[in-house]
Amino acid sequence: MIQTSLRVGAIPMTEPNAVQILICDDDNQFLQLIHSRIENYIAVQHIPAVIHAYDSIVSVPEDIMEYIDLAFLDIDFPREELSGIDLARVIRSIRHNAVILFVSNYIEYAPEGYEVQAFRYVLKNELPQKLETYITQAIHKLESVHQTMQVSIAGEKLTVLLSDILYIESQGHAVLFHLKGWKNYRIYASIGKLEQELESKGFLRIHKGFLVNMIHIQQFKSAGAVLTDGISIPVSAKNYSEQKKKFLLWKGRQ
Repeated sequence: MIQTSLRVGAIPMTEPNAVQILICDDDNQFLQLIHSRIENYIAVQHIPAVIHAYDSIVSVPEDIMEYIDLAFLDIDFPREELSGIDLARVIRSIRHNAVILFVSNYIEYAPEGYEVQAFRYVLKNELPQKLETYITQAIHKLESVHQTMQVSIAGEKLTVLLSDILYIESQGHAVLFHLKGWKNYRIYASIGKLEQELESKGFLRIHKGFLVNMIHIQQFKSAGAVLTDGISIPVSAKNYSEQKKKFLLWKGRQ
């Protein structure tokens, strides 16, 4: 088994700002290759990172998954009962903002990646051409996930992760922030001004009364936008085509 990582438990204290990268592949030769390429690239780009590499799913400590930011996973592990999809489900349940990329020899596994909101799916023979681009895109996604904004509630400042905001609902001279975990914050603000502030950060005004975080949109139809928690938000019939185009363009850049 290959393992290049800090001791479990020391990760956040020793490297507080480092990107925690997990690689798991049962092909030892390929594991060495992808590890070397990632290591070289992050060194050239001066990206602070710690790489954890394993050639077996069962060898990946659960404690490490609490800190994983970026994961490169094979899917097929014929000598084990678990697959890379199973590992991704565990990572996603513990670290919901982790960026997961599947690296496989088999294109037929690609649809399964959508179950765990995989960021990319790449065939192993295409990796040399795509790896650096995908790492750069993944880092940008991580940066956007950790963006915050401050809101004022009853005179107190509260810092909110943008990725935790599902949508913002207009309520007269106030707006209601709907967050994951069924948390709601009502503040006095203009949804129009919030749209100007948040549009470049992945928020879309799909209706005059709703500003939606696109990372949480599962389906975008004229009947409404369905979010990851199952909530359906109305879509403006007049502006549907224009907003659907904006959503697809944004999604294509992710």
